[in-house]
Amino acid sequence: MLPVREATNYKTGEKSMTLKEKSADRNNNLDLIRFIAALLVILCHAYPLSKGQGYMDILGRITNGQTHFGNLAVCIFFFYGGFLIAKSAERLKTAGAYFKARILRLFPCLIVVTFFLTFLAGPCLTSLPVKVYFLQKGTYQYLLNSVMILTHNLPGVFTGNIYGQTVNGPLWTLPVEFLCYIMCFLVWRTGFLNEKRMKWTIPLFAAGYAGVKLLLGTNELLLSALRPVGLFYAGMLYYVYRGKIKLRWEAALLCFAALIFFTWRGLLDVVVFVFLPYLLLYLGYGTRHKFSNFAKYGEVSYGVYLCGWPIQQTVCMLFGGRMVPVVNFLLTVPLAICGGFLLNRFVEKPAARIHR
Repeated sequence: MLPVREATNYKTGEKSMTLKEKSADRNNNLDLIRFIAALLVILCHAYPLSKGQGYMDILGRITNGQTHFGNLAVCIFFFYGGFLIAKSAERLKTAGAYFKARILRLFPCLIVVTFFLTFLAGPCLTSLPVKVYFLQKGTYQYLLNSVMILTHNLPGVFTGNIYGQTVNGPLWTLPVEFLCYIMCFLVWRTGFLNEKRMKWTIPLFAAGYAGVKLLLGTNELLLSALRPVGLFYAGMLYYVYRGKIKLRWEAALLCFAALIFFTWRGLLDVVVFVFLPYLLLYLGYGTRHKFSNFAKYGEVSYGVYLCGWPIQQTVCMLFGGRMVPVVNFLLTVPLAICGGFLLNRFVEKPAARIHR
């Protein structure tokens, strides 16, 4: 976490506000940033889904595989998630209220999308006769996704696509996210989610992170989950010490430059937890002009995230199984946004009312 000190805005002569003050209300850019992140996920997936596994987006090629737009987007989701879930843990006084809020956030949309893909989209997209499709064990096994037990394929669906049959690849992040919720809960309930004690979790988390990374070796699939977990923890950490943090554009610019430099040197994984969090906090809370009304008609990022991949696979199937990635992206985005609005209007908002 970057060291900070009392700072003055030399244009106004006023002392700059702390992150605690800036994050006290809903005047921020988080909805816009998360929406952009959801679109970046679609852009990232457009390349392997359209051209085959192993093809990376431009960020992946520039960084020599150290990151890509999809990984960056997931890190954004997890970091802001850690910051906001820590805030929620302080506000919700019981374990029941905490987990009720988390379950109502993740599961309703997941269940709706899973059932839609199984019983409506699947029969339309399968290469099997519909009667045979509904007699397959795999059809009903796919419903396990609604409780975060990952099952990737539906019988006969996307069999001709160059990437393969995976129906909704991004679902792997959801059980990882729920584990992060449990981590935050444990830190909160054991009394460490405060300025006095949170610092003692830093060496424990760092040792655990390094140990797990060492044990995983070259398992890229599991390693890809580690960085978002680290960013979620960083979000918790910044929330706890938000009263000591000033958001300055000069510091944000230095963090951005440092990320570019160390990525160029092949050291992104070493420094990402140092520089990316501050940059994201500045972009989210520190800019002079904020797009706080961006989600006036609905916060669609989660719905876009859930709908993007299946729509991309469907578009690719209609183009014969492979296509130009940018075309896949451009055709998918408006459909995914529509799906996100429908989920927000008819699923997320009613679920939020239950929580209240």
